Amino acid sequence: MSVTVEHVAGRGDEGGGSAANATVEARRHFACPAVHGRYQGIELEYLDPADPDERRILLEAEHPELHRALWRDDDDDEVVIEGQPINPRLHIAMHEIVANQLWDHDPSEVWETAQRLVALGYERHEVLHMLCSVVAREVWNVMDSEEPTDPARYITALNELPESYFALSDEP
Repeated sequence: MSVTVEHVAGRGDEGGGSAANATVEARRHFACPAVHGRYQGIELEYLDPADPDERRILLEAEHPELHRALWRDDDDDEVVIEGQPINPRLHIAMHEIVANQLWDHDPSEVWETAQRLVALGYERHEVLHMLCSVVAREVWNVMDSEEPTDPARYITALNELPESYFALSDEP
């Protein structure tokens, strides 16, 4: 199955050419860029990234290294990619959370952080992984403390990127 992801041409439902609409389109395109090809028998260019269910399919299609693991029938929840164990469903779920935050611009600091990291020279997918690392830490904090999510803590963690992301690889 061949999937092509375009990171330059925007597409959106914003209409018009105002700067605000261009910003919304750029943010949404960053969250879920135009994809061409087939995935699970679906012609991807016909999917609407504004629909959260179809957006998830587009996000899955963007991860060809996980396709087999996502659709196998066994109970093994991990695969090894580049020497690292990964739960493919959890990986896509983290991407989905970040894509939804970017799409909805909530919290707005996620897009601000993404733009800052791109300006520092990081590639789009690595930026998404950095943002996913903040989501994962916040989920862990909520589950561990049994306290509600803390927006201030989340924004602080976004501001600590990219250093906090690379510090994760230094942990034992």
